[in-house]
Amino acid sequence: MKNILKYMPFVFAGMLLLTSCIDEDFDDTSDAGLSKNDLLLNAINNENQGGDLDIFLQLVDETGLTGALTSRRTQDQRTVFVPTNNAFEILVAQLGFNSLDELLDANIDLAEILETHIGLTSLTAQQIQNGTFRQIATLSGINIPVTREAGSFVLNANRDLQVLRSNTEGNGTIHVISRVMLPVRFNVAYSTDFGGGFDECNTILEDWTINNVVLAGGSGWGCTSFGFEDQGIQANGFDGGPQEVDSWIISPVLQSNDVILNTLKFKYASRFDGPNPEIWVISEADYNAEINIADWTQLDFNFPPPASGNGVFTDQSVSIPSAIHGSPYRIAFRYLSGAGATRVTIDNVEVGEE
Repeated sequence: MKNILKYMPFVFAGMLLLTSCIDEDFDDTSDAGLSKNDLLLNAINNENQGGDLDIFLQLVDETGLTGALTSRRTQDQRTVFVPTNNAFEILVAQLGFNSLDELLDANIDLAEILETHIGLTSLTAQQIQNGTFRQIATLSGINIPVTREAGSFVLNANRDLQVLRSNTEGNGTIHVISRVMLPVRFNVAYSTDFGGGFDECNTILEDWTINNVVLAGGSGWGCTSFGFEDQGIQANGFDGGPQEVDSWIISPVLQSNDVILNTLKFKYASRFDGPNPEIWVISEADYNAEINIADWTQLDFNFPPPASGNGVFTDQSVSIPSAIHGSPYRIAFRYLSGAGATRVTIDNVEVGEE
């Protein structure tokens, strides 16, 4: 796929010839379920009179996806999100490449990226705005997250992505968009990496609540410079020996909005033997800063054993009970020590929909 821009005018001209005769060559033994609208690929070509969709059209051809855009059957109607040439140039810069050719030569699944731009049902901008669905199913099998706010909608968790224009004349709907949509496998509603320095970390923790139910020695939850990258949060019950500690760090209230907050993800590191930490959740309606453990629900989760060296982080993920869904709630990491003292570090907390 090298030098595709060099040959773009010739290939694109060929594609126009190809698609211009698709209607004439289309044959079906039955008219049942057939749309009278133009083929999607022809509609995209009509949108490309200024040439600003050349790259997308060429890559569709390169990856063998032309057939996915050339059906007349109403049950095969699609929504195609078509990035402009400028959107691909922005992607090249964001990913740290020097040119589109260099990006295409990299080890990326281009077909999966393009298939994520082809929705399995036809949706106008108004239908996306007024709908209640949170995701758009795509040809790749990876959904496009949809959120709605202040009379507009956000696609793929990217507020820089704008729908520049739309075309509903084809057998489906085309939206010309200002950014390429990289597949999102986890739709994040809340996240924090606890910042790059102590001041920033402490500012972030102003929205969290630390409750040291027992602190006989050592330290409850607080900022540490030994996070996954820069700051994280850490608790350590060792102080001349294991000390009795029961320390909770409680998140800000998490609002569901258009996202079901069904998964918690975080980076985790630990050293030295002692009790494992715990993860708890509580409905906001039951929350009180003073810990009443009867109001909380402990998540069924087993932390990995302590590492043999410092700074060994692993990715952890735990499901949030469905009973919590649909209402505001909080999560808490609970640190315990006494029968041993494990040093625990947590970073890059994310809550969202998977």
